[in-house]
Amino acid sequence: MAHIATNPYLPGWEYIPDGEPHVFGDRVYVYGSHDAPEGTAYCPGDYVCWSAPVDDLGSWTFEGTIWRKEDDPANVDRTGYGAPDVCRGADGRFYLYYFTLSMTSGCIMSVAVCDEPAGRYRYLGPIAKPDGSPFAGEEGWGMPFDPAVLPCGDGGCWLYYGFGAKKPSSRMPACSMEGGYVVRLGADMRTMAAAPKHLAPAVTQAADTGFEGHAFFEASSIRVLDGRYYFVYSSENGHELCWATMPTPEGPVTYGGVLVSNGDVGLPGHEAEDAAVMDLGNNHGGMARIAGRDYIFYHRHTHGAQHARQGCAEPIEIASDGHIEQVEITSCGLNGGALPCGRAYPASICCYLVGPAGAVHYSGNLEIADNHPVITQEVDAGCVTSARTHVANLCDGAGVGYKYLAFSGAERTVELEVRGDLAGVVSVRLDAPDGAELTRVELVPGEGWCTVVASLTKTVAGDHALYLAIEGVGSVDLASFAVL
Repeated sequence: MAHIATNPYLPGWEYIPDGEPHVFGDRVYVYGSHDAPEGTAYCPGDYVCWSAPVDDLGSWTFEGTIWRKEDDPANVDRTGYGAPDVCRGADGRFYLYYFTLSMTSGCIMSVAVCDEPAGRYRYLGPIAKPDGSPFAGEEGWGMPFDPAVLPCGDGGCWLYYGFGAKKPSSRMPACSMEGGYVVRLGADMRTMAAAPKHLAPAVTQAADTGFEGHAFFEASSIRVLDGRYYFVYSSENGHELCWATMPTPEGPVTYGGVLVSNGDVGLPGHEAEDAAVMDLGNNHGGMARIAGRDYIFYHRHTHGAQHARQGCAEPIEIASDGHIEQVEITSCGLNGGALPCGRAYPASICCYLVGPAGAVHYSGNLEIADNHPVITQEVDAGCVTSARTHVANLCDGAGVGYKYLAFSGAERTVELEVRGDLAGVVSVRLDAPDGAELTRVELVPGEGWCTVVASLTKTVAGDHALYLAIEGVGSVDLASFAVL
């Protein structure tokens, strides 16, 4: 029997952004960067891997550390490892492509190899130019950043990478701004067979290309589905993943549309960033076909910061002509349907979380308002895997929401596990933040966690979104919710 799946799909204490899902055998493996819950920089951790059976996407197994900072002899300053990708070579082995970005050695892209998808990888070497010299980026060849790989049937692989500056900058060389690139690697899986080709335009090149407003920024990802090459990337807007199609592995690319925004920006009612349903930040992920169903993996932001990102996923529908509509973010992502009532869920699986002034878009100098809610965690006795996530600092005018719950039409109660000094109520609403009120849960200030209960005043049947609107003086933290 399959387990219930929620977003994020990994345990609440794990922070794996930039997730690239790949099916090898009867399991799906996710490769990504590794953030820290209180991180002050991107990707400080070693690479770890998680996997799940293709027929049970609610049952994830920690496969362990597959690559450590010290495993790369060129990584002398032990910088963090950025977004990786993995492919299976013609020899049956697995190749891990990654990059390091440091103040001393610049940006270097390298590859490691392993006999199994989630074992300890061994250093193979840096990506090399056709003459054998290390590739470190140069004009016309792009920036070795965010690698994505696609194996070739006759040996070697296609490597996708690049960075597209949102605007001209004196801090970065010209080669860093040119957008996305593709190059074929030879049978050794690391040496370029020829010079790279420019693939996707940066914002400074997007005029009259079809990419206007959604130009390439970073986060290359590549898949072949139904004979079409899908190129997925993060656009100039940062929070969205877009898709484009190609007739061949090396282009040309045709812009398709937005796959997902980590704040639902672009969907009806949320066309502008000031209508985002969650805090916005950078985005990175990939597509996967798992047990006959297609998904987009992406990440969200927590802890009121840019550097504590968690992996999420949503089902997508690919039309017969290859078109993909933007999907909404949900709490039930990989579950295959709405979450059943009758059990408690962590409050941190919310897909709607706004403060009195709405959501925010993270930037380097952003200061979070005192009344802005965040997803955070508490660590019990220093044990990371016992950390419990919760939604903190819900103040008057804040809201938290969940899509979707499966109601049966029976009479039910709502239970909230809360703590805080808020004197007021939680208004429980259906289908929209200002939707029909199902009940009001009275809150009184107290110490420690406690459970408050209220009966729903209406019976509900079918799949619905559930929203909690905060009213009162003070603030409250929410650890879990249940409709019983």
